[in-house]
Amino acid sequence: MFCKKCGAENSSDAKFCIGCGAALEAVEASIYAPPRANSTSNGMTIDKAIEACMSKFANFEGRASRPEYWWFYLFTILLGWAAHVVDRSGTLSGLVNIVMLIPVFSAGSRRLHDTNRSGWRQLLILTVIGVIPLIFWMASKGDEQENRYGRQD
Repeated sequence: MFCKKCGAENSSDAKFCIGCGAALEAVEASIYAPPRANSTSNGMTIDKAIEACMSKFANFEGRASRPEYWWFYLFTILLGWAAHVVDRSGTLSGLVNIVMLIPVFSAGSRRLHDTNRSGWRQLLILTVIGVIPLIFWMASKGDEQENRYGRQD
């Protein structure tokens, strides 16, 4: 018998779950799938985010989920740092940053679209105080329903 709360398998005569202590009800194993551990809300991983953002590197339309944007942003930061470690003069790091400029802005536009805001708001980064609302919007939960920028993929 499987626990509905944690998915632990228990003996058929058990009254309480050995994993979480919840009261057990008879649940047929063939119709119950235990919860998967370590899964994100939409299954986005860093490799999927890189693939998605680089395949849409110049696409400023559509929407990007929070995990997609932030995994890709982390990738660009790490890529810039790695380039700086390889070439201390900063030439390679500068070249990497220039190459990644359009993909980062397109992913940022799609992320803002997910929160039903214009991608042009990224220009607020040019002001010192504009960084604060921009980070807040990028970290905000996106619209679950379709908005004026389309539906969430």
